Amino acid sequence: MDKKAFTIQTFEEASDHQKHYKNMPEEEKKDLFFKLMQAAYGFVGNDWPKMDKNHFEVRTFRREKK
Repeated sequence: MDKKAFTIQTFEEASDHQKHYKNMPEEEKKDLFFKLMQAAYGFVGNDWPKMDKNHFEVRTFRREKK
């Protein structure tokens, strides 16, 4: 993905992107989403990072009556 690529668009042209993505095959949407997520979270070219599960704990939602 070229981060320097840029196209000047009118508001109408920019709003037509939804139609473009709506007509894309699901596999292309999935690939595009993956590339955008990689760019957004800084792991371009690598696998999805593993979730750090050390910050989670199991709690019960019911309170016991005393």
